[in-house]
Amino acid sequence: MKLQKINENTFNLRGKLKDMSDYSELKSLLEKKRKRGELEVIFNIPNAKEINLYILGYWLKLAKKNNFNFIIYIENSYLYNNFLKLGLHKFLKVINGSME
Repeated sequence: MKLQKINENTFNLRGKLKDMSDYSELKSLLEKKRKRGELEVIFNIPNAKEINLYILGYWLKLAKKNNFNFIIYIENSYLYNNFLKLGLHKFLKVINGSME
């Protein structure tokens, strides 16, 4: 995964989001934001077909227990449909398409 910062709360997540190192990198980023009281983040995911379950579980934990607000733009229709099937759209704002 390549994490690209667009602005303080907006990030592009490019490539595969499958490794534990991806989970660790995202967790570190989100923990810093949570500790500073920044409870919103926007992720643009242009090409991933799947996301590590640890990452999804951590996002859900933050959304449910810490009132963290996620806005996730997903360009891959397969991944978008999987988010819907799993019911993730009930806890995360999931948008089909690009941020642009």
